[in-house]
Amino acid sequence: MITFQHTPVLAEEVLSTIDNNPSVYLDLTSGGGNHAARIIDRYPEITAVLIDRDDDAIAHLKEKFAGYSNVKVVKSAFSNLDKVLFLLQISKVDLILADLGVSSFQFDTAERGFSFRLDGPMDMRMDQSAGLSALDYIRSTGEGELRSVLSEYGGEREAGRMARLLKKCVEEGMTTTTQFAEAISKAKRFSKKGIDPATQIFMSLRMAVNNELGELESGLKKGFSVLSEHGIMSVISFHSTEDRIVKNFFRNRKNGLPFYVEDGDEMPFESGRVMSVELHLPSEGEIAGNPRSRSAKLRVLKK
Repeated sequence: MITFQHTPVLAEEVLSTIDNNPSVYLDLTSGGGNHAARIIDRYPEITAVLIDRDDDAIAHLKEKFAGYSNVKVVKSAFSNLDKVLFLLQISKVDLILADLGVSSFQFDTAERGFSFRLDGPMDMRMDQSAGLSALDYIRSTGEGELRSVLSEYGGEREAGRMARLLKKCVEEGMTTTTQFAEAISKAKRFSKKGIDPATQIFMSLRMAVNNELGELESGLKKGFSVLSEHGIMSVISFHSTEDRIVKNFFRNRKNGLPFYVEDGDEMPFESGRVMSVELHLPSEGEIAGNPRSRSAKLRVLKK
């Protein structure tokens, strides 16, 4: 069995907000399956659809839930959740969960290229069978666009200089995470105390390579459109831009604003009344035991 270690963040808070006795559960970022295991243990009759786009996660999930006839494991980006549900002949979902960001397994596996502390290829793809690696993304993207990505996703104050540096690193034949991280550390003039100079840059590249914000926006729209009458949608975010997208989407739904599920739709989607929107943060005890939970925010929408 693949060792897919990942500590679920805000697990107790996720469970405590489920009050609709769900029959169908959709996990958009199943990862190690730890959130899913707790939900399935509590609701053993539930139909669970576990989605992830990481091959290692899918292999792990299939082994972890091999004996469960009510669990469906599907490799997919969550922007395709409507297609997944259509193929499974599921029209409505009572509970949706998305735990955004990168798993501990992905960070701690050098060959995945997510960590600047471990020597590996500049990859960063959550689905290694599709799309451009981080190296190819830097190679094929113009300096101006790179500057925008670093500024918008990472709040990088030296975005212009760092964009030029990334292009130079590629031109000089650099291919590994530690090579790029070392070059960034040497070139940076300003860095936040206690934070590695490469942190924001690597995060920005990862978000761009995996189209994380586009996936999130699509997943929220399509997820809400299949949410049942008393359904619950829960999203855990770790980045301020992601959290802002979730917060605004939930607020707009609570205010009853219609929206287009996909570009080109002729009619906006309307869906019934949203009863509440909640925010939950990790406890001091959880942060002490799992420092990576520090920036986590759980937002919960209930119809």
